[in-house]
Amino acid sequence: MIKTTMTKLLNNSAFLYALVGIANTIVGYSITFGLTFLGVIPEVANTIGTIFGVLNSYILNKKFTFKSQNSHKKDFVRFGIAMGIAYIFSTIIIFITYRILNMNEYIALILGGVTYTIVGYFVSKFWAFYVPVTAKNDNFTKS
Repeated sequence: MIKTTMTKLLNNSAFLYALVGIANTIVGYSITFGLTFLGVIPEVANTIGTIFGVLNSYILNKKFTFKSQNSHKKDFVRFGIAMGIAYIFSTIIIFITYRILNMNEYIALILGGVTYTIVGYFVSKFWAFYVPVTAKNDNFTKS
């Protein structure tokens, strides 16, 4: 039973995306928070952290999460656009929460990160690394 559950989880793109997201969070937030601590404004720190997070995310999501067989040329461009869309939503949330609502900059960055993750998953799954359901084994799409 435990083996079956683990197999289902490891075949579930949402679960794998979350695991990759943990790695990306460590990379991106370490850089973002470190730069913010050093006095870089949150929007610039977030941009730099996001660039490093996107590179890490592309490699791990292509290989492990979505198991894409497409060329890097095709996937990287589409993934870059997908993450650009997620980044725009994230930046809007950071701007609203930090600049307009006067929230703490670290809370604003975390809220932006949550937004980025949710938008990034759906755009990646349904467009950037899209593979028709009949061509893959993904328990998430079957349930």
